Amino acid sequence: MFGTGVALMVGLLVVALLVVPVSFGLAARADAKVRRPAESRASYPNPVGAVAVADVKVRCDRWRQLATRAWLICGGASLVAVAVVGALICVG
Repeated sequence: MFGTGVALMVGLLVVALLVVPVSFGLAARADAKVRRPAESRASYPNPVGAVAVADVKVRCDRWRQLATRAWLICGGASLVAVAVVGALICVG
């Protein structure tokens, strides 16, 4: 029974260590997408009108939500990895 628990903890650690860089990359990219249109809108006013600006704003909101979720997942996976490493140190 003892070996099975350690194997599960190691498996959880591997999953957490795979999730951290993926979610970090996604969060960084989404943050970049949120910031880029805001800067370009300020530099170049849109001649089409309010419809295109509203569309850009909706897309920015979606990227911002995705970035927030990805940062939370990255932080949570990091905490899980630290907790599992601590538990493995105590057990082993």
